[in-house]
Amino acid sequence: MNTPIFKRLDSKQTLIKTLHFFGVLASLFLIASISIETFRHDPFLKRSIYFDIQFWICIYFTVDFFIFLFISKNKIKFIKKYAVIVLLSVPYLTILDYTSIKFTEEQIYLIRFIPLFRGGAALVMLMMMVVKRNTTALFLSYIILLFSMVYFISLIFFIFERGSNTDVKSYSDAIWWAAMTVTTLGSNIIPVTTAGKIITTILAATGMTVFPIFTVYITTVISRLSQSEKENAIQVNKT
Repeated sequence: MNTPIFKRLDSKQTLIKTLHFFGVLASLFLIASISIETFRHDPFLKRSIYFDIQFWICIYFTVDFFIFLFISKNKIKFIKKYAVIVLLSVPYLTILDYTSIKFTEEQIYLIRFIPLFRGGAALVMLMMMVVKRNTTALFLSYIILLFSMVYFISLIFFIFERGSNTDVKSYSDAIWWAAMTVTTLGSNIIPVTTAGKIITTILAATGMTVFPIFTVYITTVISRLSQSEKENAIQVNKT
């Protein structure tokens, strides 16, 4: 009697998972295009293939938002909670390309990362739905987001510091700086630009904030295993 209801729920969950999956996949395309242009030293003020990629992906993100809005039970609550998603889905580069507003290469480069925050949200939601334990899902999300953030910041550091910092000759120098900074060990590469100094502070603060989560998670897993062993021992004694 309730079978049609369960079928509708299953189809809805499948649709949500599929949308989140394609959101993550779209973000990977953005990451790949940003990386290629960074390593090729393309001029970021010039219209490139990334402009078209980010435009269509932002269109998908916008359609994705309205699909979620359509299937949500409380639409007003959904809009209040996820309105920021719309702001992250706007193709800002395309809009700026058709206006007379002028930005520097570095500013244009930073704007390219805005849609990636939308992909990060999709990743967290997908992990929460796929992984059975919420703590494990959050932990895996933290790991992926941490490595993603380190990678993005290393790209930004490379763009701003190359040409100004004699210690940053290639991207390998930037990734070394990022690894040493996020682990709070300290790097021999000292930023010289204002942007470099700011993101160094952000990355170091991120490392100090996120790494204790690993300790908490490991402690939780050990406690759970210990509790499980005690329960098994009690059952064995009863039998």
